[in-house]
Amino acid sequence: MEAKDMNEMESRIIEAAKRVFVRKGYEAATMSDVAAEVGIGRTALHYYYRTKEILFDAIFGQLLSSLLPNIDRVLDEKSTMLEKMPVIVDLYMGIVRANPMFPNFVVGELNRDPERLFQTVLKDPKKIQPILRLRRQIEEEMDKGLLRKMPVIDLVSTLVSLVVFPLLIRKPLAAAFLDNDMGRFEEYMDRRRDLIVEIITQLMVPDAR
Repeated sequence: MEAKDMNEMESRIIEAAKRVFVRKGYEAATMSDVAAEVGIGRTALHYYYRTKEILFDAIFGQLLSSLLPNIDRVLDEKSTMLEKMPVIVDLYMGIVRANPMFPNFVVGELNRDPERLFQTVLKDPKKIQPILRLRRQIEEEMDKGLLRKMPVIDLVSTLVSLVVFPLLIRKPLAAAFLDNDMGRFEEYMDRRRDLIVEIITQLMVPDAR
């Protein structure tokens, strides 16, 4: 099989596994479920991913890898955190909107088996280095008076909730306010980007002396 065909099949398997894991959760999902979702035999699936754990790690690693290196590039820029934050918001929103099932999956797994998610991340500690860099840069600018002083966890959790929560309840939101029109929901998320940047920026601006 050519490399291009193998890459395409791996992508199909990853996308199918995401759907299965979201529907059933990690523990209940089986490799047979994933194979059926893809439309291939279990033996063929094992050619690409031999175990469910390897497949889970591949999914989570793909999502982390798509976000974290980009954050690293933003952090390398010679600009202030107030200037970097709109770019970080764009990156984060882009990832979760491209993978709208991911927030539900993570929340479900955090409820069912938080240790599994932590262990998946800890298998490659380098993956969390950009997050630690982000924290250090924020704290340094707080110490210099460039940002309002607050626990960094407050800032980050506010950003995450502003981006993720509408996706967790997108169907009820669309039903209640948008006549079940998911196209209008996407337009709402486009507009929401500017609102999130405004809220986070106001939160970060230092108090006037």
